[in-house]
Amino acid sequence: MEFPKATEHHRVLDRLVGDWLYVSSTGHEGYDPEDPLKRWTEKVRSVGDFWVVSEGEGGMGDGTRSSMIMTLGYDPRLGHYVGTWVGSMMDKLWVYKGWLEDDGQTLVLEAEGPSMEDPSRSEIYRDVIHFIDDDTRTFSGSVRKPDGSFHTFMTSESKRVG
Repeated sequence: MEFPKATEHHRVLDRLVGDWLYVSSTGHEGYDPEDPLKRWTEKVRSVGDFWVVSEGEGGMGDGTRSSMIMTLGYDPRLGHYVGTWVGSMMDKLWVYKGWLEDDGQTLVLEAEGPSMEDPSRSEIYRDVIHFIDDDTRTFSGSVRKPDGSFHTFMTSESKRVG
């Protein structure tokens, strides 16, 4: 059996590897990166040449601490990025399907999950990671509206700290 070789799609994920500090966030009321009780940090590591695992933690708006884990890879047989996301604040395993925009700087990940307004309904959510440069990236979380457009409910900017 011949083992697969990493592709350019896999190497895009290497840009995430490192330690990150969220320097701004619209998704957490009163977010302050200087306050250790509110700050969000993230550690991203490689798992071989094909996967990255991200572990983040930080303060929620209600003063509680939360953590999250994200896995990302690229499946050449399916022709798209794949991954998962779990967070200590909810009981849903989010399964991503994604793509890299033509600019080569924007990774779009979509998943289906319960509606924020009516948990008995499902909606399509979109997480977008945009690389500003090697040490700065933005994130946005959006939900698809009935007209097909997306409403952004959370944004953040992260800086590499290690």
